[in-house]
Amino acid sequence: MKRLRLGAVLHFIIAIGHLGCLFALDEAFDAYGIKDVMHNMVSGHVWMLYALTICLALAFALAGLYALSATGDIRRLPLTRTAIIAIIVLYSLRALAGGWACVVDFRWLQFISSVIPAFIAWCYYPGLKK
Repeated sequence: MKRLRLGAVLHFIIAIGHLGCLFALDEAFDAYGIKDVMHNMVSGHVWMLYALTICLALAFALAGLYALSATGDIRRLPLTRTAIIAIIVLYSLRALAGGWACVVDFRWLQFISSVIPAFIAWCYYPGLKK
C-alpha cells in the first residue's frame, strides 16, 4: 500500500504543478512543443486553455484521492477498483506513446514525461488486489 500512497503524493504534486503552470501557460506549452497545437485547438479562446489546465489539475487530484481510497486512508470512493484500472491503463498508454515519441525524436523532457507515467502505473498496481 506504500506504492499507492506514493502514487497519490505524485498525483497531488502533479496537480499543484499544473496549477503553478497557470502563471506561465504559454511557456509550459512551448517547453513541451505543443504551444501551436493547443492554441489551434481552442480557436483563439485562450481562456479554454486555462479551464483545461484547471480540469487536468482536478483530475490528477481525484486520481490521488482514488489511491488513498484504495489504501483505506480515506472513505471508500465509488468505483474505486474501476478507477484504479482506468488510471493504470491510461498511464501505461501514456508511457508507451511517450516511449515511441522518444524513439522517433529523443528529447530528455519527453523521456522523463514517459518514465513518470510508467512509474505511476506501477505504483497503482497494488490497488488491483481486493
